[in-house]
Amino acid sequence: MTKSKKILAGFFAAILFSLSAVSFFAYSTIEKLNNSELSSKTETYELKKGATVKTVINDLLDNSWDRLVAKFYLRFSTPYSSIQKGEYLIGPNKSFISILKDMSEGNVIVKTYPTFTIVEGMNLSKIIKKAERFKNKLSDDKFFSSLAKEDVFLRKLLKDQEDLLDFIGEDVTSLEGLISPATYPLYEKDPFYTIFRQGIVSQLKSLKTEWDNRDESNNIKTPYEALILASLIERETFLDEERNLIAAVFENRLSKGMRLQTDPAVMYGVSREFSGTLTKSHLKADSPYNTYTRDGLPPTPICMPQIKSIHAALHPDKSKALYFVAKGISPTEGHVFSNTLTEHNKAVAEYRKKVKNYKLFDGKVDNQSENESISGEPKDNKTDSNSESINNDASIDSDSLKKNENKETNVSKALKETTESENISADKVSVSTDATVSPKKVKDRGTENATSKKK
Repeated sequence: MTKSKKILAGFFAAILFSLSAVSFFAYSTIEKLNNSELSSKTETYELKKGATVKTVINDLLDNSWDRLVAKFYLRFSTPYSSIQKGEYLIGPNKSFISILKDMSEGNVIVKTYPTFTIVEGMNLSKIIKKAERFKNKLSDDKFFSSLAKEDVFLRKLLKDQEDLLDFIGEDVTSLEGLISPATYPLYEKDPFYTIFRQGIVSQLKSLKTEWDNRDESNNIKTPYEALILASLIERETFLDEERNLIAAVFENRLSKGMRLQTDPAVMYGVSREFSGTLTKSHLKADSPYNTYTRDGLPPTPICMPQIKSIHAALHPDKSKALYFVAKGISPTEGHVFSNTLTEHNKAVAEYRKKVKNYKLFDGKVDNQSENESISGEPKDNKTDSNSESINNDASIDSDSLKKNENKETNVSKALKETTESENISADKVSVSTDATVSPKKVKDRGTENATSKKK
């Protein structure tokens, strides 16, 4: 073999050796990409809109050789050519190719967020107070700084929902009643701002649907008036089957020019944090929310009503009832509805008899005075400030109500477990069709409504 041939043979041998070496290392790299965990990559990775496989390679592979092999290999690997934006888990036990597979299939991280529950019948003040417990845990300066001017905040929240703003009316200046009761996730960024926006949009869309399908009424002339009435209904009963009946009572009284005389509105006017016993002096103290001294509806809703109450407000029963009074101590027992004052007086007397027996059984002394509980004798139902209450019930303190719930109703065992914890969803409650009431609901509504029940 000549010298030139030897040189040529050596050259080709070197090329073959180099190719073999490159192939070996390339194969080893591909095996690593498929099977080896990404070193020091135990975190999440966000694939943003417009990112490509090349973007992922450059972001996740530190070694230039690995990047080169990955780009060449994946150029011919069509299953991973299309990837979806989102947040993905990088390790442990995740190889580069398995991560790309997740991206191509859209297997994003499903985060579990803490929740915040807005209970039906809850008012704005209590919602904000509850939210403030997390002020130092969740960053949401945009929310808390905006609450000082509710009307401005409302328009800011709905700046891209002008149709809903037009629907509810330009003169609405309060957020009360506008947030749909629900359980909301608390995201990392502006959680309460997001909740309020979602809740308001949801509530107004539901209200619009109900308004478009409403029954005719001479009294409820705007969607906002329907929302106000719904909030009164929400605070008056736990029972779904009573909502349309209570709507009928309010509708009938408005039609006859009678004052609504609904205690929850009076309580709201006394204090947004009202608890305890409503007294005669409260009923005599005039305020925009005192439906004993003022005609018509209060100026704003008094709580966040659920869709069932909104529906009831716009679809009252065909009833002639003008009065209702609690059947018994527990709000879960419902009400007796009466068409005449005589019938109502009998129902009130029966209710008071149950109250008296309960107090004797419970060892309570009933020292009622003019300025304590509401238990005056019924009068003719006029339109002046001395007119008879719809719910002229004797009052009961909150401790008595809680004891009675344990004795005489099938209340959830959770009543014994009521504690104020730091869990965001601690106040979550529900009212089921079998009249089981969770503890917070009894605390938030029962003691303010049925405990002083006047119907």
